[in-house]
Amino acid sequence: MARKKREFFKESQSQEGLIIPEMAIFCKNDCKEGKWVLGETSYGDELEFVVVGFNRRISNVSYINEPIPQGQIWFTPVSGKLPKGIVYYTLIKNSKSGKSGSMRNFGQQCAIAQSEGYDPREVIWIPKFVKKSGAIKNEDTGETESASWYVLDFSFREENSDEETELIDQTVAIMQSEEQMELLYDMELDKSSICVDGMSREEIASILNHGHPQLKKAPEEASLVAG
Repeated sequence: MARKKREFFKESQSQEGLIIPEMAIFCKNDCKEGKWVLGETSYGDELEFVVVGFNRRISNVSYINEPIPQGQIWFTPVSGKLPKGIVYYTLIKNSKSGKSGSMRNFGQQCAIAQSEGYDPREVIWIPKFVKKSGAIKNEDTGETESASWYVLDFSFREENSDEETELIDQTVAIMQSEEQMELLYDMELDKSSICVDGMSREEIASILNHGHPQLKKAPEEASLVAG
């Protein structure tokens, strides 16, 4: 059935290009299930996206309860089951040691893209859930237990259709608009994390070592992101 739009709504809301919701939409990359999740709905493990923006953050996550670095990727889907035409964000982090993890994997691929002459925002990103297993310490019992989890690995490619080229053009239009870039913000996220873009290394180190008044304990859901 063709959708009929009433005149009132035609006049009150004219949406061109990508939708940046006033209430930011968090797309969880679930490290326990290896799936992309919106709210209570799973959208499978396949996704390709274009990056709209990236923020470095420091967050308190519940299972560690100490400040850790996180990456905030603002993106819009190219393929996969997520609804298209919308800008979402997801959070990535590293392992507790900081030596490996989803954020390091993404950073490495961004550097490779730049070495090949690309801006990381002009390519199509292909995240892949990679299953890991090992022994971890149970914080409640103190005993070592076997566990499995997922880490995000990343690769990228050029656009290969007119539709993908148009989508990248739409993300560029957002980047060129200061007003639209200001919409890439989630007030709920600021309860448990702080954006450190523009801070000096000394300021960031101080937050990691000594904390910050803004850093409160994050909800459990924020912990379940691939690291």
